[in-house]
Amino acid sequence: MSNLRDLIITTSREYVSRHLANHFERSLGSDSEVISTVLVMGIGTIVWAKAGPPKSVVVRNFRNFCAPLCVFGMGYRAVTVLFPSIAPFTVEHDLFDYVVNALHYIYTVMEHYSSLHLPPTLSTALMTLFRDLVGLSIIRMIVTYFQTFRRTSFSELKKEVIEGGFQWAKNTIPMVAAELQKEEDKMEIDLEASLKDANRTRTLAIPKKGRTSRSLLLDLKKRGKVENQKWEDGLVSGAVYCGEKDHTELLNAAYAAFSLANPLHPDIWPSVNQFEAEICSMTASMMNGTIHNMEDIVDTVVGCLSSGGTESIILAAKAHREFYCKRKGIKHPEIISCTTAHAAIDKACEILGCRNVKIGYDPDTYQLDIDALESAISSDTILLYSSAPTFPQGIVDPIAALSELAIKHDVGLHVDCCLGGFVLPFAKKMGYEVPDFDFTLKGVTSMSCDTHKYGYASKGTSVVLYRNKELRRAQYFCYPEWTGGLYVTPTIAGSRPGALSAACWASMMAMGEDGYCERVESIMDATQEIAEAVANLPGLYLLGDPKSMIVCFDSKDFNIYRVGDKMTKLGWSLNSLQRPACIHLCVTLKTVEHREKFIDDLSTCVDEVVFEGNDGALTGNAAIYGMSGSMPPGPINELLKCYTDTILKA
Repeated sequence: MSNLRDLIITTSREYVSRHLANHFERSLGSDSEVISTVLVMGIGTIVWAKAGPPKSVVVRNFRNFCAPLCVFGMGYRAVTVLFPSIAPFTVEHDLFDYVVNALHYIYTVMEHYSSLHLPPTLSTALMTLFRDLVGLSIIRMIVTYFQTFRRTSFSELKKEVIEGGFQWAKNTIPMVAAELQKEEDKMEIDLEASLKDANRTRTLAIPKKGRTSRSLLLDLKKRGKVENQKWEDGLVSGAVYCGEKDHTELLNAAYAAFSLANPLHPDIWPSVNQFEAEICSMTASMMNGTIHNMEDIVDTVVGCLSSGGTESIILAAKAHREFYCKRKGIKHPEIISCTTAHAAIDKACEILGCRNVKIGYDPDTYQLDIDALESAISSDTILLYSSAPTFPQGIVDPIAALSELAIKHDVGLHVDCCLGGFVLPFAKKMGYEVPDFDFTLKGVTSMSCDTHKYGYASKGTSVVLYRNKELRRAQYFCYPEWTGGLYVTPTIAGSRPGALSAACWASMMAMGEDGYCERVESIMDATQEIAEAVANLPGLYLLGDPKSMIVCFDSKDFNIYRVGDKMTKLGWSLNSLQRPACIHLCVTLKTVEHREKFIDDLSTCVDEVVFEGNDGALTGNAAIYGMSGSMPPGPINELLKCYTDTILKA
């Protein structure tokens, strides 16, 4: 095969030299040999690509080779410019010169051919158009690169370089790859020992003979009784938000009534679609998205039921991308969010190809920095992202000020109300101090509210709301050319469990406004009681001013994760957070019943940590977060992936 390639290349070289040398000599002078060599190389590359690996593989490998080569070349160029005395050799011309020369060659060849085969007027017009197109392309490229460099922060650049270097070393250096694999195997063994029951029964293939319903139900009830004990005792932060026996039985009965229903088939289960429409309407009304006009009710805010808060946020980001990109001609959309924003917006940007511009928070209030956000708004911004409240510290962002900015700059404003959706509206109605956060603010264009949290529905439902139908339509997925028929879905999933929609509707109808107000009052009061107790414990301080259901605390005297580990040993399941290091408790109805136990246990653990001083060993989360704080993003990602692999292992 190599002899065949050599023969073809040699023949091509002779052909080029014989038939084209004179032409290039006339048009380009003494550079004809260079051009003929370039053409031969091009022909040889084509032949090699046809006889060798697929074109896709060749192009991919060449692209991957060029990237580090360009970085090395630019680095070497910088050295030769700054320290010419130490450079082993110097480059006489700039890269710009080579680009200009290449464009000149291309232009000369095109001009020569057009003058031979086209009328003079048409030839001149085409070459003028070519020059204009090249000029516009160069201007657009320069502007694009300028905007990219201007918008890219040093921390983003640093992170990208570190992660890229780690992946390169892992994939190309065998010794590094082997060592990483060794550590990963060890880590997976340790994680499995701590997360999995070594004596568990595992089913790795479908049993040849099915089990009886009685034996299966006995097995399920036995497992559920053991695993439900912790949240029933009120020892869990968030996770289960109601847990009332009668309400749980209602949800289960509603689920059973529509256990086979699928909203994808409205002709078969019209009630499910009615449930979803009413859920969205009730939620919109709760968020002041309904206008009452005399005896008529005109819905201005519309919504859609999703599988959870993450999908609601992804859908809202998708709707804004489609709506604003088409309306404003934006090619590289950007979403601005605070570092305290839920990771769901990071998922959304990763999936949708949007740039997530991160800004900081006020170190005193933990609200997003409004000045930093305004400075970050650019011509490519499509959405401002806010939280009511934030997951880490439970703080409501300055949404009124953000609303004014959204109107001023003509961009969208999303309010992540997944956690506070069924708490803040009722708390405000009862007179608690809650700032404006909903559709009463004209700049708010979308909201996400989780019905499966404080709406007390079964897990797997959330509502995403939009200011108008036009924005909601940008969320839909439409495929009119599919051979399976005209296809459209409002959410990411096609088939969805109608049983969850029925259970969600039943939950909201059973609770009613009075039921929600009663429970919100108990949660708000318990949160304040716990917050005051935490603030009075020696060595602890609150992060922010708790206004809803989150109590977040840290310490300046000792490692707060050590307190969390001791609480874990007492049976508690709290949330360990980072940047800054802290722990939070999300108060639920079960927490309300056991708030005194939480305060007493926390006080005991703090006393133990203070007594131990700095001699206490770092174990559990204290060790994990301590290690992750000293590691770059690449290895941390591998740790998280290893953890997830272990969770998914049977």
